[in-house]
Amino acid sequence: MSAPPESLPSRVSIGVAGLDRMLGGGVIPGRPYLVIGGNGAGKTLLSLSFLLEGIRRREEVLFVAADEPPSEIVENVRAFGWDLSKIQTLDANPGARGFRRGAGIQQIRSMNDLKTMGAIADESARATHDPEGVSIQSIHLKLRQQMSDRPFRRVVVDSMTSVRRFAVRGAADMQAERTEIQSLLRFLAERGVTTLITSVPSDPGVLTPEEILTRGEILLTRKWIGDRSVRQVKVVRMRGCAHDPERRPFAISPQGLVVG
Repeated sequence: MSAPPESLPSRVSIGVAGLDRMLGGGVIPGRPYLVIGGNGAGKTLLSLSFLLEGIRRREEVLFVAADEPPSEIVENVRAFGWDLSKIQTLDANPGARGFRRGAGIQQIRSMNDLKTMGAIADESARATHDPEGVSIQSIHLKLRQQMSDRPFRRVVVDSMTSVRRFAVRGAADMQAERTEIQSLLRFLAERGVTTLITSVPSDPGVLTPEEILTRGEILLTRKWIGDRSVRQVKVVRMRGCAHDPERRPFAISPQGLVVG
């Protein structure tokens, strides 16, 4: 395994100035962080801002798309004038049969490719776009393959909720799932990669593996007051660095996310 770069920046910018101020300049590099929010809260926009900031800094970046097909993501941000062409993308969306593919997108194949990484039930029934073929293990393997050639500095998994939904598991497999996530995050940390994982809020009183294993958590909320949409961001926790713990308003402007 190749070693991470000898020198990493003291902080990694999220790419949203107001949020960077809340974080005291950004997040600590080489660690995994969680971005939680409901549908439409702005998780994907925040994640893309994070990756585009890496592009501006001439870093290799990777987006794992499990929620929306990459072609839809490109269309959704067209109004911002963002150029996503330099973001390498692993397409983990299971309904990917018909959408357009552009440069930089590599399909994650099914669990058929992972025979040595675990027993696979009814393997012959699994097709390339079978949602059961998308798993934490398959994403981990593809990242290992890709990072043997590309020194990625930033990775986004959008979202862990969808990856978990695709993998059909029973209650007895929860510990195995946690181990798989821990293995993936440890691999990325050893490579010096700063990682954002998006997720929807979990049930009250239930901690997901990513909530336990990540080093910080950013919460995006959106609620309606009358006919007005109110958005807020809160740094729930951030290990190893001081941060602003207050809820701050943010908006989605023609330029992207604006905090404060």
